[in-house]
Amino acid sequence: MKVTFDTGQIDKLGEAMKRYAGIMPTNIANSALRKATRPMYRAAQAEVPVSKGGQTRTSLRYRKRGKAADSFSQGGATRRDLRVKTVTPKSNEVGRILIGVSKRSGKVGWRTIFITHGTKMRKTKKGRNTGRTQANNFLQRAYDQTIGPARIAFTRIYREAFSRWAKTNLPQGKI
Repeated sequence: MKVTFDTGQIDKLGEAMKRYAGIMPTNIANSALRKATRPMYRAAQAEVPVSKGGQTRTSLRYRKRGKAADSFSQGGATRRDLRVKTVTPKSNEVGRILIGVSKRSGKVGWRTIFITHGTKMRKTKKGRNTGRTQANNFLQRAYDQTIGPARIAFTRIYREAFSRWAKTNLPQGKI
C-alpha cells in the first residue's frame, strides 16, 4: 500500500505568507502571539515566589488605616502584577510580547530585579550582617519550560490567522 499526500496547498500558503506578510496588519500577528504565550504567562504565575503562606504580618507599630494592628495583608503582589505587554516589533520581527511585572505606579515591578538577580550581603554601620536575598529567576524558568510549545502554537495560530485574513483581503487565486 502506497500513501501519497498533496502538499500543493501548504506550499501555496507558505509562498503567500512570505510574499504578503509585510502588508498583513500587525494587530493580527500580535493577537496570535498573545494567544500563543498564554501558557508562558501561566507558568510565570506559578513560578513566582510568594512569602510565607501568602500572608505577610502587618506591623503593630505601622498599621494601615481601617485595619486592625494584628491583621494580615495578602502577599503575592508580584504574582498579581504580572502582565503580558505588546510592544512594537523590530524590523525583522512579526511581533513582540513581553511577559513581566508591571512597573506602573502602585505596582511592584521595581523590585523584580531583586528577586531575579538576588542581592549581595549587606552590613550595618556597626558591622553586623543584614542578610542577602538568593537569586530566584522565575521568569527565566517559565520561559525555558514553555518556549518550545509557544513557538509551535504561534506558528499554528499565525498560519490560521493569515489564511483567514488572506481570504478576505487578497484577490482570489493568490492563495
